[in-house]
Amino acid sequence: MASDNTEFMPSTDMSRRKWLKTFSAGAGAIALTGCFDSSVKELHAAGMKTEHFPSATPNVNDGLIRLSSNENAFGPSKKAVAAMQGELFNLARYTDATVDVLKAKIAKQEGVSTDQIVVTNGSSPILFGYAEWIMENGGKLVTSMATYEGIPRGAEFMGADVNYVPLDGEMGFDLDAIEAAVTDDTTAVYICNPNNPTGKVLDPAKLTAFAKRVSKKVQVFIDEAYIEMSDAYPANVQSKLVADGYNVVICRTFSKIHAMAGQRLGYAIMPAEQAAKMGQKLRMGGVNYLALVAGMASMDDHQNLETMRGRVQVERAKLVAAAESLGRPYAKKPQGNFIYLDTGMPHDQFAEKMKAKGIKVVGRTWPGFDSWSRISVGTPEETDACVEALKQVLA
Repeated sequence: MASDNTEFMPSTDMSRRKWLKTFSAGAGAIALTGCFDSSVKELHAAGMKTEHFPSATPNVNDGLIRLSSNENAFGPSKKAVAAMQGELFNLARYTDATVDVLKAKIAKQEGVSTDQIVVTNGSSPILFGYAEWIMENGGKLVTSMATYEGIPRGAEFMGADVNYVPLDGEMGFDLDAIEAAVTDDTTAVYICNPNNPTGKVLDPAKLTAFAKRVSKKVQVFIDEAYIEMSDAYPANVQSKLVADGYNVVICRTFSKIHAMAGQRLGYAIMPAEQAAKMGQKLRMGGVNYLALVAGMASMDDHQNLETMRGRVQVERAKLVAAAESLGRPYAKKPQGNFIYLDTGMPHDQFAEKMKAKGIKVVGRTWPGFDSWSRISVGTPEETDACVEALKQVLA
């Protein structure tokens, strides 16, 4: 960053966009640096009003290594960042037309039609909107124990009956047991693949066969938030089921491998009639424009996505090796950016001990797994620090 702030002062012959692109190499990239306060000072010196900026972001700058939320610590594609920077002065319009462009890109990638796609600010609106759909269509869901809570807990909150089927002996989804639990009055089945928190991925052929059979009775919702991180991607992808006319919903997010959790962008692929109704319900004023342009740029940055998958694999392997060396049970062959570990102590106690070592992990757990904790992948330095903390806490 230059020490002479006058270098960044916009002149009469410099457009706002040109100035911002120049300035973004320094203080303008606030969200991408750790020097928040000094960056705000630089902005102020450059003539921008900064009163609306907080002095710090407590949940980021609390001194802890945050491995609790399955965030992608490596950050978004540089091309995605550049795309956002180039559009910062184009935020005055609503985003309907841009959403249509993203839908066309998704449709081409997934082999579906644009009228089968719903785009939202993150995947959470889709999950909770679907929980409401369950309640409106019978109110009975079948899923697994120890899985992502978005739909199951949302459905329960709205008054639905959720049947949690136990995991199989390898801590994966027991598809046979789930299928057997489906009755004439079941509304839907929820499958998270790879599963959160266990990280287990289903054999794609078995999942496809399961979805084809079960979707003849009830709708099957497959949450693929972590699918791009799986070793066998794209073979694990199940969107062809929707293209082939099966009663299936596929959900994706840009929060994980695309590392855009803070920008909020997600989508679902589902039968066209259902997509039209859900799209109207979840639109809520439109989708974040910068997320849209960043998402499209990230989709096109195939090299970054491949590199990201490799980085996650390397850091995940470190956590697996730590679990093995400590002799702790864990969910084998994890395929997300996390592992699920039996710590041998109450989960909240483990979280406090890790926090004392500077590491933030999940401070809650799933019913029946009180001593288990999910630990996310971090940067190489963060993962190494976590491994050292695990050795001390679990020795």
